[in-house]
Amino acid sequence: MTTTLPPPRLYNPKTDTHHLPTLAQIHADCITHDNQLATFLPPLDAAKMHSYWRDISGEVERDVTAIILQLAPAKPDEEEGEVAGYVCLMMPPSETGPFRGMVNKLMVSPRFRRLGIARRVMGMLEEVARERRRELLILDTTIGSGADLVYPRLGYKAFGVLPKYGISPKDGSLVDERFYYKDLRDE
Repeated sequence: MTTTLPPPRLYNPKTDTHHLPTLAQIHADCITHDNQLATFLPPLDAAKMHSYWRDISGEVERDVTAIILQLAPAKPDEEEGEVAGYVCLMMPPSETGPFRGMVNKLMVSPRFRRLGIARRVMGMLEEVARERRRELLILDTTIGSGADLVYPRLGYKAFGVLPKYGISPKDGSLVDERFYYKDLRDE
């Protein structure tokens, strides 16, 4: 069965705050389902995760972050579909690097995997990055994770490994992190 997805779109903090609980739930699902190194450790505190996403929404209002949402197709009784996946573009103020952006929280609900959502939201993230002149993109992911396989296919180049970078949600061991970049000015 093929699912036709609507185009990804930017999160708008004025109209989309009703999606924040779903962003937090997908975040939690990726930690518990994939053991993703993603800020929080089990047992997960829903209130803390919702607060985190409210803070990110505030960063969108301040124009230092953009969230790209991929919605699932709407059901006949729905105005819009639920969030199936997302990614954040962090754009911290920097006089020495106003052209840099950081890719953060690429997450796809386990219910919506294998539909090309990661590729779709990353494609839009790169469009937004170009529009906002953030053309040197940097990200990191745990070595051996699913994302560690995705980023090279999207044109990101590995540039280093940081051993014992974070605590695994799976077993509390320290895991290594791989860092990637993509220079959109080269394309």
